Amino acid sequence: MISEIYRQDLILILFSVRGALLATFFAFLVSIPVAYFLTFKDFRGKFILEVATVIPLGIPPVVIGYVLLVLLSPRYFFGGMIEDVFGGTLIFTWIAGSIAASIVSFPLMVRAFQVGFSNITKEEISTAKSLGLSSIQISLSIILPLSKNGILAGLLICFVRSLAEFGATIVVAGNIPGVTQNLSTAIFSGISSGDSQSVFRLSIFSILLAVSSITVHNFLLNKKI
Repeated sequence: MISEIYRQDLILILFSVRGALLATFFAFLVSIPVAYFLTFKDFRGKFILEVATVIPLGIPPVVIGYVLLVLLSPRYFFGGMIEDVFGGTLIFTWIAGSIAASIVSFPLMVRAFQVGFSNITKEEISTAKSLGLSSIQISLSIILPLSKNGILAGLLICFVRSLAEFGATIVVAGNIPGVTQNLSTAIFSGISSGDSQSVFRLSIFSILLAVSSITVHNFLLNKKI
């Protein structure tokens, strides 16, 4: 009985880590160009992009989840297009939960990347371009090496925040055991059913995951890489 309980807990942990990793990947794809433009470029509408970047921090996660629920619904254009192409919907899947978590975590990653990019001046970028370096070469040889601490910080912050996300994910992904349920939603189920032992046990696992992630983060930052 005990081994079965811990086997289920392990599945929840793996599901949570899987969802957080995908959320971090999604957020990374968007955060890198957004942080680059906000740091190095001056353009009309920059203020709008800055505001749009921080909006998820001020919106209740359940609202973000609801907006995604509508957008991904087969009854509307975007969700209908996904259904036509892939033959199914993203609603109430773990991928939808990762998308929701990535949106909630996205502002934190962008801010960390901006802090990392602040070590590089626009003059250095201009000089590199005058020497004939392409944008890709500049990114690989200058921007990424000099801002690696900020990038690592952003990745870990996003990962930890995605692990803890609840409001947006439960709305768009649900709380389906063995499918979309993770540590956060399982804890909610335990609270709802009065299963204090499960709540305590899963809460400990959540804390250990967060502490482990921060420990890895600090190790990487302190190591000369």
